[in-house]
Amino acid sequence: MRRVTIRWKIASLQGSKDIANILKIVESVEVLSHLSVSSEGVLQLAEVRLREGKSIGDLSEISWIEVMEILEEEEGVLVVSMLCNHPFAKSAIELSNIQVYPPYGIDSTRGMEIRMSGLSDSVSRFVSLLRVVLPPDKISVNSIRHSERNGWTDNLTDKQKEVISYAIRCGYFDPESKIKLKDIADSLGMARSTLGEHMKRAQYEIMKKVADDLN
Repeated sequence: MRRVTIRWKIASLQGSKDIANILKIVESVEVLSHLSVSSEGVLQLAEVRLREGKSIGDLSEISWIEVMEILEEEEGVLVVSMLCNHPFAKSAIELSNIQVYPPYGIDSTRGMEIRMSGLSDSVSRFVSLLRVVLPPDKISVNSIRHSERNGWTDNLTDKQKEVISYAIRCGYFDPESKIKLKDIADSLGMARSTLGEHMKRAQYEIMKKVADDLN
C-alpha cells in the first residue's frame, strides 16, 4: 500500500488550458466532498471564491463543469454542488484500488494538492499518467504497513489538523463548552460551513482509526 501527496505550484498549473480557464473566474475552488459518481461525472460539494466581477454562472460556462445549486453564501464564499465531468477527475475517483481524499482544489496563490492512497501498482500507474498529462512539482510517497502503529491523524489534511487542534485548545469538545462553530470559524477567518465540513471530515477519519484500535 502507498499513501501519496501530489503538489503543483501555480506556475506549473498555468500550463494547463483547463485550469487556466478556471483561474480566470475564481480565486479558489476547494472540493469538500464527493457526493456521488455516475456516468455523467462526479457530483461534488465545493467552496468557491470568485474573482471580482465574476459570477457563478461564469463557472458553468466551462464545458466540463456544471454548477447544480448554490447551497450557501457567506462573505464572498459560495458553497455549491457541482457536476464535474472532466475525464481526468472522473478517472481519479473511479480508479480501482485508489482512494482520493477530499478536501482538495485549486488556489490562485498556493496551487493545487491531491492526496490519495492505494495499492502500489495502481498508485504507480496513476502517478505515471500524471507525469505525462500534468507534471507535478512534488510527489511524496509513503508506505503503509499494517503492523505500524495506527496514527489517528495520518489521513488528516493540514487544514483538518489545524481546525481540530484549534477547537481542542478552545475547549469546543468539552461537554460544558459554550463555544460554537461560528466562534471558531470567525477566529480562523473561514466560513462556518467550510469549518463544519473540515471538522466533520477530520472526526470521521479519526473515528475510523478509533474503531480499528477498538477492534
